[in-house]
Amino acid sequence: MATVKLRIAELRKEKGIGQQELAEVLGVSFQAVSKWETGVTMPDITLLPDIAAYFNISVDQLLGIKPRHNQEYIPRNTDNHDTLNGKENNIYKNRKYFWNEDYLRFLINEVWKVKKPVNVIEFRCCDGYLGQQLLKNLPQGSTYTGVDNDYFTDIAKKNFKNSHNPASFIISDIYSYNRDKEYDIALIQTGLRHMNSPLEVLRKMISSIKKDGLIVCIDINREFENDGLYLSVIDYNYLCTAFDYHKFWQKELEQEGRDYAIGMRLPFYMEQLGIHDIAVRMNDRVEFVRPGMEEYEPIMQDFIEINGWDKSYAASNYEDLIEFFMNRGVDRAEADAYIHKQKIITDYFMNRNENKAFLKVQGLLIVYGRK
Repeated sequence: MATVKLRIAELRKEKGIGQQELAEVLGVSFQAVSKWETGVTMPDITLLPDIAAYFNISVDQLLGIKPRHNQEYIPRNTDNHDTLNGKENNIYKNRKYFWNEDYLRFLINEVWKVKKPVNVIEFRCCDGYLGQQLLKNLPQGSTYTGVDNDYFTDIAKKNFKNSHNPASFIISDIYSYNRDKEYDIALIQTGLRHMNSPLEVLRKMISSIKKDGLIVCIDINREFENDGLYLSVIDYNYLCTAFDYHKFWQKELEQEGRDYAIGMRLPFYMEQLGIHDIAVRMNDRVEFVRPGMEEYEPIMQDFIEINGWDKSYAASNYEDLIEFFMNRGVDRAEADAYIHKQKIITDYFMNRNENKAFLKVQGLLIVYGRK
């Protein structure tokens, strides 16, 4: 059953009329209109078509079951990295929990068998954090080049300022990147999940490396990500089933090309583009955070802020969020279920009287092969 959010008050205010004027048009008392708007009573069902017609919308739109505006799909434009300018703190907080350093070292030494200095290029490098971790483990003499917009490359340059390892940066979005030289390794970390044309990005990456050069793509399957959270006091089945993301994901895939299953599709895409010796691994980092452990408080605070569970949903933003979900094919009842789930999790983390613990599996797939 779809939930109802009668929109008479907001429609009336947009039209610039008072309760009395609307009441006269509909042949009811202004007290009746007031009760509708405050939720005390609902209009007689026979009045709904007249009210909807007066505001030039459908009955479903009046009841909040469908988006109020007959608008076209509104893209998020996530492959434009400028949309994340100013959000580098959360990006850093998230990425520093991606890797166990010994596993990254294992990949470099034992899996990819990098025994001599290499030139590495990272696309959508953000603040350069992964580049710093790589250079700590690559053979001495290796170089790192990061590609991103001017905002993030400026931050990355500052982060590398005191580093003994050589690093350079190219200001460009991935689609516009033109190869400056051939590199030994090209990689991207959790960037393809945001790209509208991942195959085009892969082509750019492949064009940047030498023959037999290594291409590495680190990304997720969103189903792994969304089922990878366990909280000690909230039913796990509820966490996994309270909201079905598939309509949302499918709409974004159809309308923008943003692929919720990019981690799973990558080996097939690489094969399609002529990459050989393709293999897939999964990152071994799992966060198990509980009271009494070392650095419990900062790790817990990072996790809460990364996921936006440090602030409650403001009533003023509630309808905007509902509209956003309905614009992606989700009905109102489903959108309400999503918000309710987020509220339960937020309340859990904001309750300072309760010892909190969680387990989080990132589920990052590491797909690699050679040109």
